[in-house]
Amino acid sequence: MPITCAKCNTPLDAQSAQEPCPHCRSLDRNVISIERGVGTEKIQAARALAERHYLVEPGLTHVFRVRSSEERELAGSEPIKVLEVNEDTVPAGILPVHFGPTLAIGVPFSSIIIEITPDEYEQLLASKLKLPNGWVIGEEMPRPNGSGGE
Repeated sequence: MPITCAKCNTPLDAQSAQEPCPHCRSLDRNVISIERGVGTEKIQAARALAERHYLVEPGLTHVFRVRSSEERELAGSEPIKVLEVNEDTVPAGILPVHFGPTLAIGVPFSSIIIEITPDEYEQLLASKLKLPNGWVIGEEMPRPNGSGGE
């Protein structure tokens, strides 16, 4: 299935589509398929979820999307998965917590939140901890202006 950068129209393979565009660094994608709307909606919903969490969790230092295979991500039934690095949480390892859709904040999909400490994040990057189900860390969700933090 052809995937291109929505900003500069650069063709992307499945792996590079999960990372910022090598040409313009955009994270927006054109996916030419009937699932295109689902993929775009999930990106927007993940951003809305991250924005809300940044606003109510002052200890958040980073929020990342967590990705499955492209095929699974485009399925409407696949939850949005988010990794939150939070200075105010306790170390518990990789513990995915499942939530239903939250329409009030623009999240029409179920979601899975994985909250870890900064030390656990370093362990994850060093492969001392692993995400389940072949999941990988995707793009970082930006902190909204005025939400504190850095």
